[in-house]
Amino acid sequence: MFRRFWIPLAILALGTSVRAQSPKTPSPEGIEFFEKKIRPALVENCYSCHSTQSKKTRGGLLLDSREATLKGGDTGPALVPGDAKESLLLKAIHYEDSDLKMPPKGKLPADVVANIETWIKMGAPDPRTGKVDAASGSNWESKKNYWSYKPTRPRRSRPSRMRPGLSATSIDCCSRSSRRRG
Repeated sequence: MFRRFWIPLAILALGTSVRAQSPKTPSPEGIEFFEKKIRPALVENCYSCHSTQSKKTRGGLLLDSREATLKGGDTGPALVPGDAKESLLLKAIHYEDSDLKMPPKGKLPADVVANIETWIKMGAPDPRTGKVDAASGSNWESKKNYWSYKPTRPRRSRPSRMRPGLSATSIDCCSRSSRRRG
């Protein structure tokens, strides 16, 4: 009797929590706002340093897809949909943090900052799709020359000190030389 009651209740509770976490589809008004106000501002002011097409991605942050923007960069998620105060993107464009001022050449116009703040409060509706590149979340072409992705050098062969009949393996010559010293 007890199990009959709790098992369906647990399944119901689990289904409700999973459904609550799934992202809601953006409204047509939100998408229109993004396309008219936000995307042009991102393209004009941010994509030169924060897109997969940029020569060098700054701070590990990409802003050219929803997934990449939510993932963020080296300092964490760029934005928290619906929470403007917790969004690093907004802190950066407001020049609130002395270490985090974007764009670095100067402040954005007040209307652009207000539009981005409104967009974040709306829940950051964003129709862009795309996956963050598996190679550390940034442009793979720019990372190809990083030292850890290069092939290792071939091993140099060790000069052989082995004498026929006395050395069975390569370590034998080392143990023999240590015996001579001590």
